Amino acid sequence: LALDGVAEVGAGSAFRQYAVDLGDLRLIALDSNVPGKAHGALCAERLGWLEAELGQGSDQPVLMMVHHPPAETGIAFMDRIPLASDPALEAIIRQHAARIQRIVCGHVHRAIFYRWQNVPVSIAPGVAHHVILGLDDREPAFVMEPPGFHLHHWSTERGLVTHHVPIGSYPGPYQFSGNPGARPDQPSV
Repeated sequence: LALDGVAEVGAGSAFRQYAVDLGDLRLIALDSNVPGKAHGALCAERLGWLEAELGQGSDQPVLMMVHHPPAETGIAFMDRIPLASDPALEAIIRQHAARIQRIVCGHVHRAIFYRWQNVPVSIAPGVAHHVILGLDDREPAFVMEPPGFHLHHWSTERGLVTHHVPIGSYPGPYQFSGNPGARPDQPSV
């Protein structure tokens, strides 16, 4: 899928964000970057843009992307560099929660799933390293767990399905159908 014009996103603006229709799904990408800082924020201009984009196509399902997750993850050292909380963002998301299929994020370098403002949120794993699963107040660190990514598949019939895909070579596939003569690319009878 080619996203025409993505290289020019944000031309004439201080922010690199865009909205595009992918069939009947609207993709909205938000720029949460705060230059020179590790945390993210959405200023009044960016929130106004988001509200205007969500105001278009009142029934169209939406997939939102933003680098910084909108709520705490339980990993204290990452939660100290969050997307700055904003009651205006919470209100916008609550107002459009029925249309927002998911908010997808990065930043934490660990696969995490939760609900926020009644919207599913998924955080992608790291493609190089992962932050430690520090559900206590330990010091920041990373581990070399297998890299991965999330592959999001949209269909009108099923909605949004997300697959966690590890990066690397792994043995297999191995049959578990009970039919040892079946090939992996042929269904069992």
